[in-house]
Amino acid sequence: GELYTFRGKYKALARDYGFPFMGWYWCCWSASFGLCYSSIQLGLIDAASILNKVDEFTGYNIGAHVDPTLGAIGLALVLNEVLEPIRLPIVVVTTKPVVHWLGLGPKY
Repeated sequence: GELYTFRGKYKALARDYGFPFMGWYWCCWSASFGLCYSSIQLGLIDAASILNKVDEFTGYNIGAHVDPTLGAIGLALVLNEVLEPIRLPIVVVTTKPVVHWLGLGPKY
C-alpha cells in the first residue's frame, strides 16, 4: 500500500536509484531556487512588499533590519520550499526516464 503514495514512491526511488535520484532531485531544487531568486532580482516578485505584509501580520519591524541581498536569498529559499508540493511529484514522475536517459539507472 505504501507504494501508492508519493512518500512511498519517494522512498522506493531513493532505495532503487540512490545517488542518481538525489542528483536529479537537487538539480530540480536548484533550478527552482534559481527561478525564485531571479524573479526577485528582476523585480517580478517584490520582496519589500512581502516583508511589509509579514511585518503587518506579525507586528514586528523585520523589513527595516534586513539586508536586501540576504533578504532576497532568504525569501527565495522560503518561496522554493513553498514550491515543494509541486516539485516533489514532478521529480518522482520524471526520475526513471531521466536517470535511464543518462544511463545511470539500476542494471537489473
